[in-house]
Amino acid sequence: MLRGSPRVLFGPQRPVDAGATAPPRFSLLLLLAAVAVLLQVTFAHAWTLRGAQPSLLTVLIVWTGLRCGPTTGGWLGLFGGALEDALGGGGANVLGGALVGFLSGLLSSRYFADSLTVVIAAVAGGTIVRNAVTYIVLEVAFGDRGTYHRLAHATAWEVLLNCTLAAIVVLALRWWSNRGTS
Repeated sequence: MLRGSPRVLFGPQRPVDAGATAPPRFSLLLLLAAVAVLLQVTFAHAWTLRGAQPSLLTVLIVWTGLRCGPTTGGWLGLFGGALEDALGGGGANVLGGALVGFLSGLLSSRYFADSLTVVIAAVAGGTIVRNAVTYIVLEVAFGDRGTYHRLAHATAWEVLLNCTLAAIVVLALRWWSNRGTS
């Protein structure tokens, strides 16, 4: 247990540190999602690698699902995806974001949300699921044929970019939460 950290007592259970383990407020998560989408829209062309761009929102949605559970992850994915679609998305971001948030939230009861390997694996899976939903919506709903090869190639590179970004974020959050304890 960290010295000087606030403790919260939940019923008859043991005390829990409220610092790094307390989930953030949903209003803060919505603000972070809006900032992530605006950064993507504004600077995404500068972060392109072989046709793929990192998705700050996907990393945030997966982290939120792992940290807060399926309900919060799903709602953040829904609102973040709707904002992406409103700013020029193809209409599939709402479904993909909500599904990724919900599915990563299902992992929250089984794994540690701060484990680097769990976050990276969940971000990789979330990126693949989100791009698969995009492909299905474009192919089935909009009749946009031939997008599989373009999206499959970009998905492989986007997984690499998102996992790198997730590792940086998790390590930065660890550093931030431990900066005053040494």
